Amino acid sequence: MKAMTLMLFACFAWAAAEAAVSVETRLGAPTVARATFDANGTVELPVNYRQWSHVGTRYKPVGLSILDGKITKTPEVLNAYVEPGALAAYRATRRWPDGTQMVKEFSSVLVGTGCDDKTMLCTTQFGRGLFESGYVGLGMMVKDAKRFPDAPGHWGFFSFGHKSPPYDGVSDPRPLSQCGYCHVNLASDTDFVISRAHIGLTSLPPN
Repeated sequence: MKAMTLMLFACFAWAAAEAAVSVETRLGAPTVARATFDANGTVELPVNYRQWSHVGTRYKPVGLSILDGKITKTPEVLNAYVEPGALAAYRATRRWPDGTQMVKEFSSVLVGTGCDDKTMLCTTQFGRGLFESGYVGLGMMVKDAKRFPDAPGHWGFFSFGHKSPPYDGVSDPRPLSQCGYCHVNLASDTDFVISRAHIGLTSLPPN
């Protein structure tokens, strides 16, 4: 009986130690969720990206859209999100890990009755300010050394359409000249991620 008790105690102790190591390993090396590609290199629209880590918002006046090269109908708000596992790894190492996914979703700005045509400030029952009126596009960048061995930083760029949802379910890689030009010219020293334009990346605590 005593021997059995000691054996059970040893088993429980071993299991507890293994669990502790497992948790410690997970905490020490965040799991990076990777994008889903098919055999032709087409990437699928990421799932639940709005639940990823929001790292910044930008207001963009009317002008050319990087998603399709057309003039936007209204100013747009650009919200940037990073897959949480990749952001956790970046916080620990200050390097974007292979497999990193970042998305930028575009939304139109409310215009019309009650809104100033120059400032775009609107007076509503909720107060005065700039208001998003609807989602109008989604772009993504993915770091993958095997798929993009010759691309700057191994980043691939994608667009799921400049339109209201539902967005396109898949995207082929976009030419560097369409989506990556600014990253190459403005962020070659930060792994081609324009970190300085995203408060959620510049305000991260030190290592």
